[in-house]
Parts: sequence; structure tokens; C-alpha cells
Amino acid sequence: MMPVFAVSEPETDFIFGLDMQFLFDALIFAIAMMVLYALLSYLLFNPARNLMKKRQEMIDNDIKQAKADKTEAEELKEEYTAKLENAGKEADEILAQSRKKALNRENEIVAEAKLEAKRITDRAQKEAELEKNRVKDEVKTEIIEVATSLAGKFVAQSLDSTKQAQLIDETLREMGDKTWQN
Repeated sequence: MMPVFAVSEPETDFIFGLDMQFLFDALIFAIAMMVLYALLSYLLFNPARNLMKKRQEMIDNDIKQAKADKTEAEELKEEYTAKLENAGKEADEILAQSRKKALNRENEIVAEAKLEAKRITDRAQKEAELEKNRVKDEVKTEIIEVATSLAGKFVAQSLDSTKQAQLIDETLREMGDKTWQN
């Protein structure tokens, strides 16, 4: 009895058992792979390549923009640095002008104060002069009164010269030494 499962081997003259059916299958598989590659290339690879190309262009543009922004920022920095230096110089100029104005104002105030002091002293001198003249007038009035009183006494008495000298001395003593010294 022979086993039921035994299969007889066909006889082939090919190396590795390559037969026509296998070659035909291999050719169909290769064509299918090429069609699949072309189809995937069209549907998947080309959009992926386009996406990568666009992304690369975007990155390149971003790099260019970043370089342009950097150069612009450096220019702005230099400009602001120059402005800051100028601001310091301008501040110094403003301070110098303010000092000059303050010094001029100080000189004006001092001059005005001197003028006011001169006016006050002139007014005080005028008032002193007026007071002096008034006192002189009062003294003259007193002298006139004394002279009138003395003349009245001379007329009232007919006296001799010793009596007259005595009356003058008496009158002078009544008036006091201070009246004649002012």
C-alpha cells in the first residue's frame, strides 16, 4: 500500500525550478510595481515633494526675512544710540542755557534790588533832609520868638548894656545849649 499523500515530482530541466509560470508572475509583479510606483509618485510622492519644496521656500524666506530684520534692528540700534548721544548733548545744552538764564535772572534781580535800595536810601535821605529843614524852621521860629521876647523886654525896659547882656545870657540859658548845636 502506498501512502495517500504522496505526490510525484514533475521533472524539470530548469535551474532552481524556474518555470514559465514563475517568470510570467515575476513580470506581472514588476509591471504592477511600476504602475504602483507611478501611481504613488503621482498621488503621494509629488504632493509630498511639492509640500517639501514649499516648506523649504518658506524656510528660506523666513531666513531671508530674519536676516533683513536683524540688519534693520542693527540700523535702528545704531540710530537710537546716536539719538541717545544727541539727547545727552541736547540735555547739556539745555542745562547750559538754563544756567545762563538763571544767571541773567539773578543779575536782573540783584540790579532791581540795588535800584530799590537806592530809591529807599534816596527817599530816606530826602525825608531826613525834610526833617532837618523842618527842625531848622522850628529853631528859627523859636529864635524869632526869643528875639521878639527879648526885643519886647528891651523895649519894655530901658536898660543899660550890662542889663542887656544879662538878659541875653538868661534867654540863652532858657533855650539851652542843645538848641544852638542842632
